[in-house]
Amino acid sequence: MPAFGQFEPLEISFRMETPICLTYPFIFFDALIAHLRNRYVDPEGYRALPSKKVVKKASEIDIPIKKMVLPSGDFIYHASVSIFDFNEGYITTIYKRFCEKHLNYEKIKRKKIDRGRGFFRDYMIKLVYVPAKTVTFYVNGDVEQIEKLLEGLPALGKKTAIGFGVIKDFKIKEIKDDRSIIWNGKAMRPIPMEAVSEASEIVLMAYKPPYWAKENHKPCVPPFAECDLWKESGGNTS
Repeated sequence: MPAFGQFEPLEISFRMETPICLTYPFIFFDALIAHLRNRYVDPEGYRALPSKKVVKKASEIDIPIKKMVLPSGDFIYHASVSIFDFNEGYITTIYKRFCEKHLNYEKIKRKKIDRGRGFFRDYMIKLVYVPAKTVTFYVNGDVEQIEKLLEGLPALGKKTAIGFGVIKDFKIKEIKDDRSIIWNGKAMRPIPMEAVSEASEIVLMAYKPPYWAKENHKPCVPPFAECDLWKESGGNTS
């Protein structure tokens, strides 16, 4: 993949074939692109991470999205969270049962499998899904590089292996206004409080990939809360 070109405001819309399964209220577009970028750069290594060691690969590589530098010298990406055309969530139940079809009894050296506990146990989980027909993101980035990365994305959200979040197609449209951080006075992504002058709500949450990392949590304006950026933050981008 060549060096990144010019960054410009974009609207990216996905048409969905199946409902989207979520374990968090939002899908973060910068995290999605970071995952795809890592997979593109090192496909074998990204799928062969050590299982008992935390590896923060999502923070080790540049992605084709503009950065806004914060007063502390840290940064956030010009990338919104997901906007669903259907905002109600539903709960479904998934049953996972042990299957003997492909089991090699000689390899596991067991004559009896305990399905009530341990590695082979059966279990039931409840999942939240949103039957959205379209999912929209706003981003300021390199349109060609983003499009290349998204072409290898089959689905959005969790539990895609069992059919959730299948993407029918996607469309990228160039727009005049940058809606990726604030739009109509509302935060479009988590914004650390150091970058804002006023906010209607403050929540401790992650603000950049990897979103599961403890050190990436700060008091932030959550997505869709009202806020104003400090004037010093508005043009300090890269």
